[in-house]
Amino acid sequence: MDQIQTRNEYYKVMADIEVYLAKGFSNLTESEDEELARLSQMVSVYEKVHFPMPVKHDLVTILEAYMDENKLTRQSLAAFLGVGNSTLSEVLNKKRPMTLDFAKRLHTKINLDGNMILEFA
Repeated sequence: MDQIQTRNEYYKVMADIEVYLAKGFSNLTESEDEELARLSQMVSVYEKVHFPMPVKHDLVTILEAYMDENKLTRQSLAAFLGVGNSTLSEVLNKKRPMTLDFAKRLHTKINLDGNMILEFA
């Protein structure tokens, strides 16, 4: 097998890797070490496609995606959040720090994760 095609193949290769890892790196023969590297590369390629790591976004990107999904303008988003247009604009342009009240509104109205909001603050 040159590449993993199915989830079952993925689990099979992962089980094979576990056997090599249980043996210990220092106890592997040269051919086992090469096979472990080959299997690990196959898993890496499969995981990049089927289990991609989440991409971190900034607040602007997340709110723009929210506005796009819900067909909102900045003005209608500001009204939905219960803040002024200028407040929303200044927070998004980082000209004004995010207040606790603004963060709470993002959490309750848009369901943004509190930890994520803290990262943006």
